[in-house]
Amino acid sequence: MFFWKDYYSVNIINIDNQHKELFRIANKLSNFIKEYDITTDQYDDIKQILNELTDYTIYHFQFEENLMLTNGYEDISIHKVQHETFINKIKMLEFNEDIYINQKRSMLEALSFLLDWVSNHILITDMKYKAFLNGKGVI
Repeated sequence: MFFWKDYYSVNIINIDNQHKELFRIANKLSNFIKEYDITTDQYDDIKQILNELTDYTIYHFQFEENLMLTNGYEDISIHKVQHETFINKIKMLEFNEDIYINQKRSMLEALSFLLDWVSNHILITDMKYKAFLNGKGVI
């Protein structure tokens, strides 16, 4: 479902690799949904995937924000607000008791949110810092 394309690249190796890792985790969630067995309780597996997504996303956002900060990117505050919104949404999904009751719906909600994030954040917001940071020699 999540396939890396060259147009996702911000031409910064570490960030591109981190985005690819986020795609890997999103694909893990997508594959889990495809193989989901309604007859068994998979709550722990769902929580593990959402926890992995949360932890890695926090790591990635801190790295990205630090890079923006050290290079004087002016729109960092707007970017940070979007990051905080993402983390809050994923944590809400991760700690929502509805996951236990309606596991598949919760996973589909998380997947839908990730699809939207890729199209709206990586392809629009992250591209705004691409030229700025590349112009500073960050690759």
